[in-house]
Amino acid sequence: MEAHRSFCPLSLPRTTVKAWTASVRRYPHFDPVISEAEATDIATDPDRVRLHTFYPFLRYDEGWNAYTEKGKSGKRKDRPIRFAARLDSCIFSYYRHLLSAPYETKLQSEGLADAVIAYRRIAKASGGGGQSNIDFSLSAVEAIQSQGDCCSIALDISSFFETLDHDRLLDVWAELLGVPRLPNDHFKVFQAITRYAHVDVIQAYTRLGFYGDKTDRHGRTRPGYLKPRKEIPVQLCDGRTFQAKIARSATQPSIIEVNKCGKGVPQGAPLSDLLANAYLLDFDKYLRDVCSEFGGKFFRYSDDILVIAPISEIDARKLEADIRGAISTYGKGLVIKEEKSAIHRFEVNGDRQAVFTVKAADKSGNPMPSKPFEYLGFRYDGKHVYIRDKTMSNLHRKVASVCRATAIRQAKRYRGKTVHDILALTNIEKLIQAFGSVKDFKSKSADYRKWTFTTYAKRASKTMGPLGKPIERQIKNLRSAIHRKLEYELNRAR
Repeated sequence: MEAHRSFCPLSLPRTTVKAWTASVRRYPHFDPVISEAEATDIATDPDRVRLHTFYPFLRYDEGWNAYTEKGKSGKRKDRPIRFAARLDSCIFSYYRHLLSAPYETKLQSEGLADAVIAYRRIAKASGGGGQSNIDFSLSAVEAIQSQGDCCSIALDISSFFETLDHDRLLDVWAELLGVPRLPNDHFKVFQAITRYAHVDVIQAYTRLGFYGDKTDRHGRTRPGYLKPRKEIPVQLCDGRTFQAKIARSATQPSIIEVNKCGKGVPQGAPLSDLLANAYLLDFDKYLRDVCSEFGGKFFRYSDDILVIAPISEIDARKLEADIRGAISTYGKGLVIKEEKSAIHRFEVNGDRQAVFTVKAADKSGNPMPSKPFEYLGFRYDGKHVYIRDKTMSNLHRKVASVCRATAIRQAKRYRGKTVHDILALTNIEKLIQAFGSVKDFKSKSADYRKWTFTTYAKRASKTMGPLGKPIERQIKNLRSAIHRKLEYELNRAR
């Protein structure tokens, strides 16, 4: 891609955006910690950004096993996460800030502000802060109930962030700014977020001596951190060490990889979410027009698409196929796999809706009752909303894991003591607080970062109203379950 000339600042929406201040994080990375004032000065200066050298992202895979029936092993899923150096992150954040204003204007003008719901702050109708996935789930269920006899179509874009086409993304960026070609500073940031460099975090820690083979107390050798993770320095190394151990040197090859495939942005970077949203603006307009034709409604949460319309099974199947075909037209390079789509049919039956899965049928071809409809962590059975089974199952697995680790640690610490004595010496309340209720719930519940699982469930139950009545029953015995599990694990550990 050729270099892009500078344009008159008056052509850019810099003066229309609100004040922005950098937030400098203290996680381990290659660059030094600088003040927020200095980071702000650099990120907001086009000339300094144009000349800035970006560090490689650090990369790791966030993995989990898909939910499945008890006794079976779920399919392994991995999401590649990449996080930028501190100053780089501030620059990405600032340019996200610049692009968010014109993007929000486009959403408002196109009537899409309530349909595109991920990575944006959408104010609650009451004015009490921003909406969360609880509110979005409630909106979806209310839309289904208001439609009466209707169908829902759920679709998922495969490898969303990893398949965004760079040429198309360049056009999207310029369209947001209202310029034919990106200014030099914007183009520099565009290159940093598309043709990005990255380093596997374990490889980097190994080269720098923070990770490697170590011997446990049983004499077995295994890989692991060579010092407590909290002792790993915030700046992993100085510039000379970076060149010698991370980049190419006379003694060892570089471990830096560069994204040269012409597609993809790093999931985890502050700018990537907005770019992914803006990339689908034309697709969102297509969905809006289709739903308007059928008298329906749609929600898009990143790569998850939900269409709700008062249509028949036959029309729902056709619409699902049409949407899958349209993604390649309006979202260059993106794919919605048929096997990742689901269609549900809802029929009014007295004071509730009966729920059927359109794609499942018995030997006679008749639709079978489906598993309850699920959306953004909640399931709807036609009358009430619950926290979905996968979430509850994951919670109890986490409780078991934390209790097991706590029991092993306490059993080693208090060798020779009885389980009763160890329980008395263990701060069980602190353990319960990680999953259960928190003190002063009302003051903390507005800040999702302070939520525990119980806080979240109580907020969901309150937000859902009569629909969410069963949610508190799902967590009613969580406190006693944690206590029993810890006692069980202590008996095993002694």
